Amino acid sequence: MLRRLQRIGKEPDGWRSPFTAPVPAHLRAETLILQAERLRGFLPMLCLLIAANALAMAMAVLGDLPWWQQAAPPALIIGTCLAAFFAARRAGPITSEDQASRLLHRTLPVAAILGAVAGIWCVNAFTETEKYYCMVAPVFIGIAALVSSTCLISAPRAAIAAMVTTVAPIVVKMMLYDNLGVRAMAVMMVLVTAMQASVVLAKFRETVRMLGYQHELDRIAVTDPMTGLQNRLAFDRALETRLQAAAPVVLVLADLDGFKQINDRYGHLAGDEILRHVARQMRAAASSALSIARLGGDEFALLFPATPSGEIPGACDLEVFRVAITQPVPFGGNLLTVGCSFGMAVSRTDGWTPDELVHAADSRLYRDKNRRKASRQTQALRIAPIPA
Repeated sequence: MLRRLQRIGKEPDGWRSPFTAPVPAHLRAETLILQAERLRGFLPMLCLLIAANALAMAMAVLGDLPWWQQAAPPALIIGTCLAAFFAARRAGPITSEDQASRLLHRTLPVAAILGAVAGIWCVNAFTETEKYYCMVAPVFIGIAALVSSTCLISAPRAAIAAMVTTVAPIVVKMMLYDNLGVRAMAVMMVLVTAMQASVVLAKFRETVRMLGYQHELDRIAVTDPMTGLQNRLAFDRALETRLQAAAPVVLVLADLDGFKQINDRYGHLAGDEILRHVARQMRAAASSALSIARLGGDEFALLFPATPSGEIPGACDLEVFRVAITQPVPFGGNLLTVGCSFGMAVSRTDGWTPDELVHAADSRLYRDKNRRKASRQTQALRIAPIPA
């Protein structure tokens, strides 16, 4: 465990990092917010339990300590717990990485200081209490340490700090006793603390893995596996979100020309290479797009923000896209080429619902496809040999 903590200290954030295991950069904010939300959920119960435990211990050692030693530690612990309890009840939901980070960073020193106060108070009570009741204080403080580590499991550094600062003074005092049974109990406290710290660290690693799996599942759910572009679900969400916000958009539908013939002649591997080529070209030519998606088969869609007045932005140049897509693709010693037909719709003039925009863009796409087909047929007739 010590080696793990030493490695943690070498992370970019050093010892101020709220993490006790490596966290990928794309999961950092989500992990922080999840940690803070779980901590905030446990705080009211934790505060009440620790306050009740401090009150019970104060009553158990009543009359065996000077009044200031008997009153000051429980007053500090109970007062801090009640302040944290009411602060947690008043706090709203945690929505930002900074907000989560502040909560986790504040928790660490509070947990460490309260743990130290409880540990020193316990040592004093253990020393001064009557013989038959001397173990009452360690039992109460041991319960407090375990409760704290369980409730603070989403803030692993704070949980470990609370346990160590609480248990360390007690263990040192018990190990100084010339009694094998007391020393054995001290060793058991160390072992239990180490085990609980390992549980806390393992739970954090499990949380990071769970978020990683969830993130990957979310990515797969909205990604086309062939091209790496967004899929229809992701595109529909992006379009609907923009329209619900009344943000003007330009919708472009694209359909490849000649794709089926390449599939039939050269096989599906050639068709797959064409699809990946189209995806790469679209990303390069439409870098300002809000969304680029493969809707299925050889159908693609692009979504652009319109200008504030609802006009088509300069980056949405269909001829540029067409030239990029029709670049030859080398495959199996051949250069494969597809054409592309487009249909465009603008929200301010063609509708403010997804169905209206898709219908308008789809109609224009097929007009473009028919026009291009007729143009190719006319060109073929012009170059056909004149019969003798």
